[in-house]
Amino acid sequence: MRPSDFLSIAVNALFGAVTGWLLLGTAGSAAGAVLGAAFGYAAARFNVRPAIAMTVFVGAMTGGLIGSSIVSTICLPNTCTALEIVAGIVTAIAAFIGVGIVAALVTRSFDEYNERVDAGLPPTGVGCEVEEGDRPSAIGHRQNENEVDDPATPDRPTFRGDKRTQ
Repeated sequence: MRPSDFLSIAVNALFGAVTGWLLLGTAGSAAGAVLGAAFGYAAARFNVRPAIAMTVFVGAMTGGLIGSSIVSTICLPNTCTALEIVAGIVTAIAAFIGVGIVAALVTRSFDEYNERVDAGLPPTGVGCEVEEGDRPSAIGHRQNENEVDDPATPDRPTFRGDKRTQ
């Protein structure tokens, strides 16, 4: 294991402990630390980048904290402990999936960019790039300035972008 993997395990354990303590006190702190360390270790074993693993874990724990806090706010004190735990788990799983997807897409984008630069190719631009002549004609996307979107009628002037001509 790399030194950054040990850092990932430690940070995940620390954040898990803090989140567990905020949710359930001392017992939650111990459970959160174990869960965080296990997640960090699993990420290291599967060769996940430590920065990505820490980001996803912190996002998941934050989601769990938000979910249980919402239920805690809605319920009377000490009446919905089981519901708080369930809400925390459900929102933590949803946040884990959401943050994981975003992190995977961003990482993939950075990797593709670096591969193109390393190969001596120019980086790709924003969106789907097409040649100038292949662009479809639509309102706001004319191929040239003389193209008219809608033909003029006696009761309606010609529309060109956001300027109306009479």
